[in-house]
Amino acid sequence: MKLNAIQLFINSAIMMSNLFIPVLANDLGASGTQIGIIGATYGAALFISTYIFSRAADSVRPKTLLYAGFLSAAATFFLQMFAYDPLSLGIIRFLAGFSVGIYPAVLLLYVYNLKRSIGKFSSFMPLGWAVGNLLAGIIAVYQQIFAISSLFFAAAFLITLTLPPAQVSTKKKDYKSLDVLKKNWNIYFGFFLRQIGANNVWVIFPLYLVSLGANELWVGLIYMLNPTLQFFIMRRLDRFNNALLIHVGDLFSAAAFIALIPLTIYYQAAVGMILIAFSYSCLYVGSTRLLIETNEEKGTAAGLLNSSIAFATIIGSLIGGIILEYFNFRAVMAAGAFFSVLGYAVIRFNSSDRPQKSS
Repeated sequence: MKLNAIQLFINSAIMMSNLFIPVLANDLGASGTQIGIIGATYGAALFISTYIFSRAADSVRPKTLLYAGFLSAAATFFLQMFAYDPLSLGIIRFLAGFSVGIYPAVLLLYVYNLKRSIGKFSSFMPLGWAVGNLLAGIIAVYQQIFAISSLFFAAAFLITLTLPPAQVSTKKKDYKSLDVLKKNWNIYFGFFLRQIGANNVWVIFPLYLVSLGANELWVGLIYMLNPTLQFFIMRRLDRFNNALLIHVGDLFSAAAFIALIPLTIYYQAAVGMILIAFSYSCLYVGSTRLLIETNEEKGTAAGLLNSSIAFATIIGSLIGGIILEYFNFRAVMAAGAFFSVLGYAVIRFNSSDRPQKSS
């Protein structure tokens, strides 16, 4: 329950801040390309951090990484309220992204060592997103949103103080080794491609909804639909084959982004968000579970998936911002579908990872 509470708090905090960053950047005078760059700086910091600390998760005392991650996040998310132009916002978002990358692999190791369901633990991630979306939509004041986000990270830190110590491997790790990456390249690369498409959409999606008539509350409510459904879906995926879940996740992602193209009013986005909830649940649980079950360095293997997600944030944010500036919102959605299909092709046509029947 403590780990679930931590998962809920930290993901609520992240989503509360992330939701209106594009709108805040726009209010501060950022262009479409600059909005993409701001998203990319967050993703770059997250990528660097997750790569470093995912490898450390298999050998460093877990609670040390949790303390460092939650305290630094509490500080950097609080600093966001002092952004006064696109440059200062980009710098602070870089610091926030680095802090968020410190702890994810360690949390997964805690769950695995306790022999708990990865799917059920993961489900509290989107539940946190749902809570964050709802709170952000209700509050709709940037300074208050950032302050509450900081308090949520502080709460996660306090809960961590009560966690029992966890065992770590005493085997010396080679931090330069690429063995885990090479072994699982198709999983990482396929997920990476899908997430390029997704982040290409999410970096501008609040603006898309606003252009279709949504106010701040409706933006929060529409965003809340996706993670709320993910909470219930993820908890029921343990009995399905991992490779099959990955394939379904990629294909339904493409369908979801296509469904977002012909919108004429904001509430029509609900269909696409339902499809996205199902697709990401399958893709995330299938990929995470497969990596943990088939690798000895479990923290590194699972953590590098977060690195691929973060790296995709860089590329996807830039692509989304550029496409918006030179084309339109619907072109961004089409790009999301295209990259999802590419992700499916990487996994589907790799001979070492064919889907099997569910058990």
